[in-house]
Amino acid sequence: MKSKLCISFPLLPFVLLILFVACKKGNHSDANTGTDPVETGVDSSITKIDSTGLSAGNNLLIVNAPQCPNAPNYGDSIVFTKPRNGGDKFVEPLNNAGVQGTYLSWPEGLKINRNTGAINVSQSESGVRYNIAFIKKGTQDTCVSQLIVAGMTYLDHIFVLDQHDTLAKPIFNANPFGASICDASDDTDYPDNNSNGNSRCSFDDAAPGSKANDQHLRVRSTSGIINLKRSVAEGLFGTSPRNGATRIIPIEYKLNDASQRAVQRLSVQVIYYDKASNIPLSLQQEVSNKNLSMFNYRVVNGKPRPPLLIIAGLLR
Repeated sequence: MKSKLCISFPLLPFVLLILFVACKKGNHSDANTGTDPVETGVDSSITKIDSTGLSAGNNLLIVNAPQCPNAPNYGDSIVFTKPRNGGDKFVEPLNNAGVQGTYLSWPEGLKINRNTGAINVSQSESGVRYNIAFIKKGTQDTCVSQLIVAGMTYLDHIFVLDQHDTLAKPIFNANPFGASICDASDDTDYPDNNSNGNSRCSFDDAAPGSKANDQHLRVRSTSGIINLKRSVAEGLFGTSPRNGATRIIPIEYKLNDASQRAVQRLSVQVIYYDKASNIPLSLQQEVSNKNLSMFNYRVVNGKPRPPLLIIAGLLR
């Protein structure tokens, strides 16, 4: 899947979107001085990205690929990490050689060198779709393309246990409609049952004491499915969960894809409420907005990490 295409919205009824971004022209000439060249997001001295994850300002953001030859091209729309025995995995843009300018990215989580566009895939948040922009020196036009750092995540979701909505299923490579690359498994598939995954996928195979299952987040070893009802029953939030109780728990995993079973990690944020009606509207809206972006193959607004799993015991 080649990444010549700039920002695209396959499920929306348009193919060209004109946005705006505020780019301070004077900052382009001194981008190499006085700063660490590796950024995890957008440098506010260069551009202003608003809370929607799009852009704000007065200068043209070009998102039509034929008109934008400087849109960063990494050779494919998906990049994979690799085992680190040879060091971190980097990818660099195939175009713009010898062209001076500034690279930006959003949402946060991508380790990108703002001067060269080189991305440290190993240190970036995986399973995320990113916008990557290039502002050619001497111009204020911003060329944008999309890139996915391959990996696993979970959809932000409100799970209502008494409605039999109890299982969080992983998605891969930022595709909410893609089939799982892992084998199915049942509720016996946990590390404490001597399961550690199979040749296709392995979840929560960390050292004893550092597993998600050790903290009562019941992650299945072969499929990566989280049984949230069982997690609550076995003490994820203690013996008497209170409204708003929150846990952030890391999950280690390996996938037999182009990542060659490199060790990857994802943290999930799990929040408990006794009734769905007690969930704050702000959290409900956050989940809705993130899902809208995911289902339309768009960059998730705001912070895509950690994925938000909200558990409600009762509907009302």
